[in-house]
Amino acid sequence: MPDGHEGLKLLILIARDEAAFDELVTGILDAGITGATIVESKGLGALLRQDMPIFSGLAALLPQHTGSRVVLSATSQPCIDRLYAYLDEMPPEQRPIGIVVPVEHTYGMGDSTNDEHADPS
Repeated sequence: MPDGHEGLKLLILIARDEAAFDELVTGILDAGITGATIVESKGLGALLRQDMPIFSGLAALLPQHTGSRVVLSATSQPCIDRLYAYLDEMPPEQRPIGIVVPVEHTYGMGDSTNDEHADPS
């Protein structure tokens, strides 16, 4: 069933450099991506150090800074292309990890005609 959002891609960015995060947000907005969600994340090393002290020896082998922010957005390929052109201008060590996944179907993105549980009023 068509959902009115054909051609959308799920953009996943893992921002590892806290100092470059403001620049990343600027690039996201300049690319026309306005519906992004930012998730604070904790890396494995931080989890081991803070929540599982039994593994503290193993945690010592991992980098100290193991947190990041994850940006999620369902957006179009042209927006992603503009963002990647912007990211190419950033120093390599400040660039986020980027992943793009095709979206087969969407739900709850403002098109209530395809929401079987939508309120008819």
